[in-house]
Amino acid sequence: MIRVLVSIFIAYLFIGCSHRFETSGGRYWFWDDETFDERLDTIFPNMAARDKIIVDDLELVEVDFAEIEGWSRDNQSGSFEAFLRGCEKSRSINIPAICEEAKNLNRSRPSKKEVKKFFEQNFSPYVMIDRDGYKTAGLVTGYYVPLLKGSRKKTSKYKYPIYAKPRDFKSPYLTHREIDKGKIPADVICWVDDRVDRFFLHIQGSGMVEFEDGSRIGIGYADKNGYSYTSIGRYIHKKYDVPLHKLSAGFIKNWLKKHSDRADEVLYSNESFVFFREQGHGEAYGSMGTNLVPKSTIAVDTKHIPQGVPIYIQNINGQKHEALNHLFMAQDRGGAIKGVIRADLFFGFGAEAGKSAGTMKRDAQFYMLIPHGYNFEKED
Repeated sequence: MIRVLVSIFIAYLFIGCSHRFETSGGRYWFWDDETFDERLDTIFPNMAARDKIIVDDLELVEVDFAEIEGWSRDNQSGSFEAFLRGCEKSRSINIPAICEEAKNLNRSRPSKKEVKKFFEQNFSPYVMIDRDGYKTAGLVTGYYVPLLKGSRKKTSKYKYPIYAKPRDFKSPYLTHREIDKGKIPADVICWVDDRVDRFFLHIQGSGMVEFEDGSRIGIGYADKNGYSYTSIGRYIHKKYDVPLHKLSAGFIKNWLKKHSDRADEVLYSNESFVFFREQGHGEAYGSMGTNLVPKSTIAVDTKHIPQGVPIYIQNINGQKHEALNHLFMAQDRGGAIKGVIRADLFFGFGAEAGKSAGTMKRDAQFYMLIPHGYNFEKED
């Protein structure tokens, strides 16, 4: 669903986030077909004897928890809270007996050790491998919920609408330009004072709006108009020869202010437009329908990873990040999150979360925890 530093916008403008619409990249461990299995065997010995699950391009190879770096030190309290929220949803990944055990355990206010034991006793860890790209690692980026200034009524200051889903909606709908320049049959949740902030809200997919009296509302992704996202950062880079490394949030805002006569041209180069729904502030609902837990929930490509499954993400290759070596629940998805081994980490709300999200662009090893009694091969 849901940029102040250069790294935030290199990640968000050129990679994408949970309900964001750009393709991903990243440096992975690439090997050719002849050496791939040999290299895997050096990392996870006795590969031939391990249980394997293959579904399309994803291969899962069973490992032991002791083989996962950082597992024993991981504080999984937030992971457990996210798991409990996921158990409220009716999904095949939620094994009733395991969810019931989790609920009973939660009533006793479990210790960190008890939470870890719960996961170890009810799940089997599998390292994730992308057989199509010969990858054993994937890209992790970050997203958060931004804060905008707004009003319930349109004024000379607050004149940019945050639309609910139109009553005549069908995909594809009108383009970004057509929506802005015309009048659509849709409720306006509120009006904000900055069209560029609104633009980046569309990239994030959710946010908060603060009114002049200090009250706040949350706004969450409802749908989009059916057009693919086009990066305005890349547009500025190509059309006006601005180096990519300069394209931070501040730079883009200042550039658009200095070149206000080009704002329409640049912003409308992206035809995508997002519609929202009002929700409580301090809430961020992922596509699974759960209220996301900061630093313990992720967005994934649900073509490869079932929503609700736990994924442990491990630092590799010297690219350490304090948020990793941690267990996450896959409870969100997005058009930008594409690939077998790919995740967007939810950092929470406001500027500080945005700064943390901006530091997140790492290659990492992924481990899927498959609940006992769940048949991954039959996931629909």
